[in-house]
Amino acid sequence: METKTRSVEVCCELSAMLRPKTYPFGVKFYKTLEERVSGITRPHYPMNTCQITAIVRYYGRSIYFTANDMACIVGGVTMGLIPEPEIMKNGEIAKMLHADLKSASEFTTKVAKIPYGKFKAVAVAPIAKINFEPDIMVMYGTTAQVMRVIQGYLYKKGGRVHFSTGGEWSLCADAIAQSYISNDIALGMPCFGDRKTALAQEDEVTVAFPYSMYDKILEGMRQTAKVAPYPIPFDITFPQMPDYTLTPWAVEYRDKHLK
Repeated sequence: METKTRSVEVCCELSAMLRPKTYPFGVKFYKTLEERVSGITRPHYPMNTCQITAIVRYYGRSIYFTANDMACIVGGVTMGLIPEPEIMKNGEIAKMLHADLKSASEFTTKVAKIPYGKFKAVAVAPIAKINFEPDIMVMYGTTAQVMRVIQGYLYKKGGRVHFSTGGEWSLCADAIAQSYISNDIALGMPCFGDRKTALAQEDEVTVAFPYSMYDKILEGMRQTAKVAPYPIPFDITFPQMPDYTLTPWAVEYRDKHLK
């Protein structure tokens, strides 16, 4: 109950500050199949990781899945649920987006992948309804919304956030797996599969970070809200227009104060 109460507070404050279009959600990795929490369903048929999270973030449902629930090889491999097949190692699986197998394998070998065998199952739930302690928190948002999360993250830490992507395999690898492996914030650009099969929109990017970082990120967002509020207000200043379109007193004001 304490975890759920805390997660509701987390979601409510984040939603109040950023108003994301869909639910931020938590991701939990399980080392055994016996650890599954109650009140959570499994997919009725094999699905992509991004499809599972789309159901979670759009409809507020909680889903638990294993290797047997994976339709997408990439999602299963990057989540560490299934061994990496040769077609990923040699680049064959990505050749349609590359000039040759060499460039394709350069892409596939550098994609973030949780080591196979580390986990047996994954649970995903909207933070507002979650009843377990997540490892990773993920939010889909606009560039402005994700900007605010980054500003909160850097408030005390300083430095910069580096964005690494290959334009594919983005939610599962660039966001979730990369955040888990690095134990740090990670950004993702929804890929073709996420857009075609899981309702990712053209104005969305993803941000993922260890749930343990949430309090520091939120505090940073609070502290920077006065100088970087969201929604971002328009800076409506003196209109830059030709003299003949301005009133005489507007021209007088400009000549007196703005030159």
